[in-house]
Amino acid sequence: MNDLKLTLRHLWRNRLFTALNILGLAIGISACWVIYRIIDHEFSYDANLPNSDRIYKVISVFSREGRESRMGGVSAPLYQGIEEELAGVQHVVPVFGQWVSSVEIKRQNQAAFIQEDPSDIVATNASYFKMLPYTWLAGNKHTALDAPESVVLTQSRAAIYFPDIQTEDMLHRTITYCGQDTVVRTVTGIVADYFTPSEFTAQEFVVLPRVAYDTYVWTNTNGSDRLYLQLQGGVDVRTKLDQINELDARHWKAFEDERKSGGNANIPPRIRSYELLPIRDVHFSTNVSDGANVSKTSKPVLYGLLGIGAFLLILACINYINMSVAQIPQRGKEIGVRKTLGGGSRQLIGQFLSETLLTALIASVMAFGLGRLAFWLLDDIIPAGVTAADNIFLFTGFMLGLVLLTTLLAGLYPSWLITKVKTVDVFKNFFASPSVHRFSLQKVLIVFQFTIALIFIICTIIVGAQLRHTMKADMGFDKDATVLVNVPWKYLSDPRYQDKQFTLLNELRNLPGVDQVAMGTAPLSSGYSSSPFGYTPQGEAPVEIISFKKTIDTAYLALYRMELLAGRNIRASDTTSEYIINETAARAFGFTTPEEALGQFIGQRGNSKYPVVGVVKDFHTQDFYTSITPTVLSTYKGDLSSFNIKLDGHDPARWQATLKRIGEKWAQFYPADTYQYRFYDEMLEAMYKQERQIGKLINLATAITILISCLGLFGLATLTAFQRTKEIGIRKVLGATVSGIVGLLSKDFVKLVLIAVVIASPMAWWAMNNWLEGFAYRIEIQWWMFAAAGLVAVVIALFTVSWQAIRAAMANPVDSLRDE
Repeated sequence: MNDLKLTLRHLWRNRLFTALNILGLAIGISACWVIYRIIDHEFSYDANLPNSDRIYKVISVFSREGRESRMGGVSAPLYQGIEEELAGVQHVVPVFGQWVSSVEIKRQNQAAFIQEDPSDIVATNASYFKMLPYTWLAGNKHTALDAPESVVLTQSRAAIYFPDIQTEDMLHRTITYCGQDTVVRTVTGIVADYFTPSEFTAQEFVVLPRVAYDTYVWTNTNGSDRLYLQLQGGVDVRTKLDQINELDARHWKAFEDERKSGGNANIPPRIRSYELLPIRDVHFSTNVSDGANVSKTSKPVLYGLLGIGAFLLILACINYINMSVAQIPQRGKEIGVRKTLGGGSRQLIGQFLSETLLTALIASVMAFGLGRLAFWLLDDIIPAGVTAADNIFLFTGFMLGLVLLTTLLAGLYPSWLITKVKTVDVFKNFFASPSVHRFSLQKVLIVFQFTIALIFIICTIIVGAQLRHTMKADMGFDKDATVLVNVPWKYLSDPRYQDKQFTLLNELRNLPGVDQVAMGTAPLSSGYSSSPFGYTPQGEAPVEIISFKKTIDTAYLALYRMELLAGRNIRASDTTSEYIINETAARAFGFTTPEEALGQFIGQRGNSKYPVVGVVKDFHTQDFYTSITPTVLSTYKGDLSSFNIKLDGHDPARWQATLKRIGEKWAQFYPADTYQYRFYDEMLEAMYKQERQIGKLINLATAITILISCLGLFGLATLTAFQRTKEIGIRKVLGATVSGIVGLLSKDFVKLVLIAVVIASPMAWWAMNNWLEGFAYRIEIQWWMFAAAGLVAVVIALFTVSWQAIRAAMANPVDSLRDE
């Protein structure tokens, strides 16, 4: 109890240092907790799936012109081929996405319930529920999908469709699915929601019918048709993958033979193969295209987060060490008295560790509040489903573990240092002697702290510059003041809405505040359609390239201010009759100049060829990670469903009124609730969400690192000023100025920061250069970025130490010299 009183008395007497120590440790502990929660959530995806070591997702790999791309979809018939021809596969689980325009459920004594555009509907087979550990609330998992028009619902989806009905009573109810065909399905099972973070997020499960696929379907790939395999124990994965690719190659060969026998010699080469991706790695497969609704994260980003958390905790401990060592001279007489009264090394170490433990415990309480604040501030970065604390025992255990680790890291060195203080030196006023180089380990720690801070500062500058370059660089088209509105696909095939978009198009052009309107696919988007296009030069071998294909109308080029390098704009036509290509496509076809491409005929495999009437200047069709690819522009009335609306850019204040008028006009042609617009520049920014999140995270880590580093620097400045009190007094008596003394005390810290700049610069350059390599269009790392970071660090260091330096320089020399 007496030791506790002494500990509390010491902490209260040194309130400033205690507060700074608690703040530094609380920041480090809270950062570790937040980062742990994120990483634990991300690595829990399908972590508890039974037999997860034997479950794989089949991935399509496309090789075109020396480049590879990956997609999570497969050829639809592949699952049947594996079931029928390959041994060693315990479960073949197709999961094919289904799209319907609406579902209708009739209710007694009430109007029918209609759900427009329901999501998360998949077609699968009974193996799905054998592979995944769903809890069945009603129905039988072995027979629920036997009947061709059965449907199984999750508990949350069933509650929407059948409110106020007992689970067992939901069985045998019917649901009408409206789309290209109208199908009435019977509910045969209800399963509990699958809450585990997972690749499998479907809410409705319908039967995938077995059909006899034509041979050409083997050459198709659909991103919504996913396939999972659970292999039997002991099966070699490499061998099984070779068998799958051999199976696919045989069916592709059958397609080629069928085409050749029919007199068609224009056969596409097989450019697709398959890979087996372990289910535990699917969540981290950021190189696999799986659609916007599939959750993905990057392992390097998570490891970076882990490193940030570890660094912040280490920096907080270093800060505590520096502050504690800075107080040792002031505690010299206390230490001397304890030793004189018989206090041994263990007692001194125990006393100091108890102070550290108490400080860390207080910091952990504060860390809980900071963690809550962090979850609120970082809402757009922290993944959905991650909470500050959902298990009090886990939280308590984690915090206690961090407190003990922090106590050891932060307390061992200062407590050991106290035992080395000699009693005779204490009473000789040893600590008051000018010894600039004493406790040099502190200077090493300060250099370490500022090295980490400088790495973050440099990364902040470079990431910010790249993101600004990405959004401000010339994309080859004008995106400003442009709004995109899409006609829902279900209305395009509805006879009641046939060609209404073209009438609406003319109406929109006459609205005040609307500058231009065009229809067509946006120039740059996350989705794309590509096809092989061929050209046969006179007397030479045919040339074939894979090209993006975009549908436009006659107003498209003018709205986006795209520059025609040769030829003319496309003419209005209900069907494709001519093409415009970009510069890259012209070069890929072998044309040396844009003019040379005019009048030449190109076309897709098996289709008619049409003349090139124009060559447009290159523009970006994908993000800046990807080089500009060959692109073909054409018009086709049936594919025009996206409105590109250029608002009056001279009066942004009136845009909302214009958008409201557009919505009112829209409601005259389509249901009002389908009017959903997005500014194009905001859509482009959203494509770089992960990069902006990384930038925000680095900015926050930089601010925290600088704060903790400054706390440590403050402690070292306090120690130095205390050690050199009499030196400063003598210098003032001999005529030294305040500015001269401030410069004398500050120059050592500037040296430490400059050393940190030298160490941090190559490390930051290496890390950022690797990150920038992912961009096809990137900035160059400039010398001024490192100079700016160094200048910022020096200014921060000078600002931190100036208070102590000025205070020491302004002190009356009589007070420091009167006892000599």
